[in-house]
Amino acid sequence: MDWDAGALRGLRSAVHRRDGAAGLRLIRDRPLAPVLQYAGDALVAALAEGEPDAERYARKCLEELDGRGLPGDAELAADLAAALGAPRPAPALTPVPADLGTLADALEGDGVAHVLDLARGDVLEPDELEDEPAFDGESEAYDPGRWLMLPPGGPSGAGVPENPEAEERRRGAARRWLADQGYRPAARAL
Repeated sequence: MDWDAGALRGLRSAVHRRDGAAGLRLIRDRPLAPVLQYAGDALVAALAEGEPDAERYARKCLEELDGRGLPGDAELAADLAAALGAPRPAPALTPVPADLGTLADALEGDGVAHVLDLARGDVLEPDELEDEPAFDGESEAYDPGRWLMLPPGGPSGAGVPENPEAEERRRGAARRWLADQGYRPAARAL
């Protein structure tokens, strides 16, 4: 089976919910190559849940990530290898509850600067933070370590819905950018 729009939405949703079992069900009968960035995240969750077959698919995903080598693949491969119990030497990255899709939108966006809230994982425009004391440099509650400025993005790639290759590229680029800043995506609280 291929990755049609419904299957891709299901995988995206499973990753967002950290539902490894649902992600694994979708992965079982489909090729991994078009969705390695989502598949790796789903398989990390499936391994944590102790799902049968998760290890076999995780090893296959890891092999494909290593062979492909696109932006974000090495970072995801390190997370997947660690979940398999075989951590790789890698830079120590601080986990941040960032959604890679939202981050990719901001990085490729409309030329407007955005801010990543490292505590909550929200991607916001600075004017949305006018009433946030932790963002106000003149407030006693100011916390400069909580915010990461994103560069203003170029033309958005968000206009290509349900396209696994485009999503794969955007998700990997966002993962790589985050790693270059010293962070890695971690599960958001639901």
